[in-house]
Parts: sequence; C-alpha cells; structure tokens
Amino acid sequence: MYKIKKMDIKNYEKIISLWQNTEGIGINEYDDSKKSIKKFLEKNPNTCFIAENGTEIIGTIMGGYDGRRGLIYHLMVKQEYRNQGIGKKLLEKVEKCFIKEGVRRIYLVLFKENETGRMFWENNGYEVRDFLELMSKQLFE
Repeated sequence: MYKIKKMDIKNYEKIISLWQNTEGIGINEYDDSKKSIKKFLEKNPNTCFIAENGTEIIGTIMGGYDGRRGLIYHLMVKQEYRNQGIGKKLLEKVEKCFIKEGVRRIYLVLFKENETGRMFWENNGYEVRDFLELMSKQLFE
C-alpha cells in the first residue's frame, strides 16, 4: 500500500532516478538539479508530494504558485503502479492546496507526443489551450 507524503529534498536521489527513468518527462541538469529542486521546495513547501510504497518512491508531483496561477511539474507514476489512482490522488492533493491559496487556474506543460499524459490530464478536467503558445528565453547557461 502506498502513502502520499510531502516531498523532501533528502529523497532527491530516488526522485531524480524516477524522473530519469520515466518516458515522456523532460528534465535538465539545471532546473532539476538538487540545488534547484531544494529552492523550489523552499518556495513551495506545501504543494509538492511523493507517493511511496515502503521505501520506494513510485510517484511525484510538484506544484508551484506564483501569486496568481498554479503550475504543475513532474506528475508521474512509475509504470508498474499506473492505473491504480495514484496520479489522481497526487493531483487532488495539490489541487486542494491550491484552492486553499485562492488559486483559480492551474497551468502545466505537456510534450505534444505524450498521449498517455494528455489522456490523464483530459480525464481529470484539464483542456488544451490551443490559443496559447509557449515561449521561453534562456538567461544564462
């Protein structure tokens, strides 16, 4: 049986290993470094969770709040634990935290080719916003 717990930087090695071994998840050395994730958790201490089966981390979700909108990053469940409602429970946990903060809208980024992810999000009430485009600018290496 799994438990949902707040994400803690002390579990970073297990978390990053899960991310690196999950298809459809984009990670990079800077944004997903231990230093960067620690900073994110310090700014968002109540909206990041893991699903744990014993000592194994089988799912994650990171929620961030910028004062206006909620943002979701790295929601995933290990392949062999999917279709058991774990992803939905992680999502509900973050959504409840966002509601307490007064967040009215949540955004996330999904790779276009991630059909499994798209089905999950659509089944949980999220919609593609085809009138928006994602733009970015890298400020430093």
